[in-house]
Amino acid sequence: MKRRSLWAGVLLVTLWTVPASAAPYTVKPGDTLYSLARLVGLTVAQLQTLNSLTGTGLKVGQVLELPAAGGPLASPPPLDRPDLEPVAGRVSRAGCCAHPVWTADSAQLLFLDRPAGREVGMYSVPADGMEPTGLWRLPPTLLSEGGLYGLQPTGPATAVALQLGAASAGVTVPTSGRDAVWSPGGRLAWPTYGAADRNDWTPLTVLTADPFRMEAKAASRPLVTVYGGRLVGWLNEDTLLLTGRLARTDARRSVLTVNQATGRTRVLAQGQLLSGVRPSPDGTQVLFRVTLDAAGRNGMFVVPTAGGAVWPLPTFGSARWQDNARLLVVPYEPGLASHRLLRVDVMLGQTEDLLSFSDKIAGDDWQVAPDGTRLAYVSARDRALRVLTLLDEGVLP
Repeated sequence: MKRRSLWAGVLLVTLWTVPASAAPYTVKPGDTLYSLARLVGLTVAQLQTLNSLTGTGLKVGQVLELPAAGGPLASPPPLDRPDLEPVAGRVSRAGCCAHPVWTADSAQLLFLDRPAGREVGMYSVPADGMEPTGLWRLPPTLLSEGGLYGLQPTGPATAVALQLGAASAGVTVPTSGRDAVWSPGGRLAWPTYGAADRNDWTPLTVLTADPFRMEAKAASRPLVTVYGGRLVGWLNEDTLLLTGRLARTDARRSVLTVNQATGRTRVLAQGQLLSGVRPSPDGTQVLFRVTLDAAGRNGMFVVPTAGGAVWPLPTFGSARWQDNARLLVVPYEPGLASHRLLRVDVMLGQTEDLLSFSDKIAGDDWQVAPDGTRLAYVSARDRALRVLTLLDEGVLP
């Protein structure tokens, strides 16, 4: 049964996070409710509540009450739990799958497997089939988002970069045996690590290469060094996203970007322990989690990559982008027999409860299709791939 309900606790969340003190602000040309909400670290709904607004339109000269910007980050409140129907469609045999990746057209799922009597490799299955068909195999391959590019290890220090489906031969890349990340257009970046007397001071240097624009062996070059961090991926063809300390004595790690051409860095946000860092599909926003920090600084947050206020999400858990404005969140609720799925609109500050899974997700192994219409996950019950179809008005099995 299709069901959709606005999260019943939104109003409580709104009231809970609105600051007690505010100051008058006169609306200027170019201001929007969304930009002002981001400026002061609130959601649009929170700013509407604070000013008794029923719409999102503003007029130049209009006076609003705004809280001071730069206040402490809010912690997520507890969640209500509506009674929703479990829905999921199995698309593979039990015990088959790990690390599913959607193809660029959202029609197939690629995954790592070792079928009985066959080699370990990458296999595929149609995303709308109830039984696996059309399996094919590659050697163990690091796939890009959308499955357009692959990287196959060839030794302790090198790998071959491939354009999947193309007739051209691969290009050898000196990746030092490390996992690499692909840009949308086929550039590679990978980390190398130095020695340190503390794990959180371990230096990480990012190297980049452009394998498909080289005639022979691809050259690499160092781009930036941080401490105690992680290379996340590319925001676009020019900018990388990573975490870490710019100086090893920095008190907190940063979510930061670095320009591939100039090496210039931009710090977006900071936290003691950063995880779950994921850029939106258009690269304009970044989701991240902060844990083990001071009271009021822990939680899940979204920040614009161009710089601006950090927005706290009203929940905590595992999240993926559905599109450039909405997040899908599996909330952290230990002790429950199954997971459930929320959807957070980061533009409007609204949260809705989409469904309860029929089981749990194994090892945080779930992905959203590039077109945002489906979700695939590895079931903790039988290690099979299951697929949900996501619609704006609800969820179909």
